Amino acid sequence: MLTPSRIAVLILALVRAVAPLGAQAWDHSPLRTPTLVPNDGLPRDQANFFRWLYQKGPRLSEVEAQRARERIYLYISEMAKSRDGQFPPAGDSLATRLFRAAATLGVAGADQILQILDRRTPQDAPLPVPPGLKLSFQPPTFMLASDDGTWSVCFPYYFMPAPVGRQSPANGVSTELATLSTLFAPDRDAPGSSQATILIAAAPLADSAKHLALWLQQLGVSHARTGGVAGPGEWYSGSAQEPIRREAVVRHLPTRIVLIAYLGLPGTFEANRPHYLDLLRTLAPRRCAA
Repeated sequence: MLTPSRIAVLILALVRAVAPLGAQAWDHSPLRTPTLVPNDGLPRDQANFFRWLYQKGPRLSEVEAQRARERIYLYISEMAKSRDGQFPPAGDSLATRLFRAAATLGVAGADQILQILDRRTPQDAPLPVPPGLKLSFQPPTFMLASDDGTWSVCFPYYFMPAPVGRQSPANGVSTELATLSTLFAPDRDAPGSSQATILIAAAPLADSAKHLALWLQQLGVSHARTGGVAGPGEWYSGSAQEPIRREAVVRHLPTRIVLIAYLGLPGTFEANRPHYLDLLRTLAPRRCAA
């Protein structure tokens, strides 16, 4: 079965063929959903999971490492929900343990959070962010932006970022790409829970037609409306009969056309959609909008 954790892999395979941060109030409804352990083949309780993780150490395969990253963010989801989204205080042992594990597994930005939670952590070289993108953290919010300042978005500390950088997909258009994973929420048609996926794909305005032709076709979405209650831009949606729910919005900034798509299994798609809409409100050049 396709799961949201595989969605980004499928999409990004194509690549291979002025407000202060945190000013926005994020919807709390996704923080009120249960977080159920998925059937991911890993030890189900937290103590046994970390025992397994430490025993595996550098012998983790990439598949195991990705499942471990997702499981850590399940625990981060639980923690964030227990705090109603508030950023944990410095010295918090649980948060420090979780973000240290995320940083060890190479999750972008986890090291920035760890430095705030535990200032005794040695300041090693920061986890790399691929060329074309910048990622900065000011509690409780990350800002992800193009390195030339043409666009930026903000999102809360409990999202799992996976910046890809500036790439040239099959259409030959220079494109800034990133995926973000939301909180975990229960799946409607299967036991357990999953994350929804937000895909960001930004390209020069001059390449708008080629950019949209590729990504809208690959996402399998069609034009739904222009603006309206869901916000400005051109909105697209997939079929409600598909196993993965999908929608996307296209917005024109002064020098960039930005497509931001949202994908997830039934249940988690609906539960986390308010956070997708919150993120869309932050899209702006240079610094995130309020």
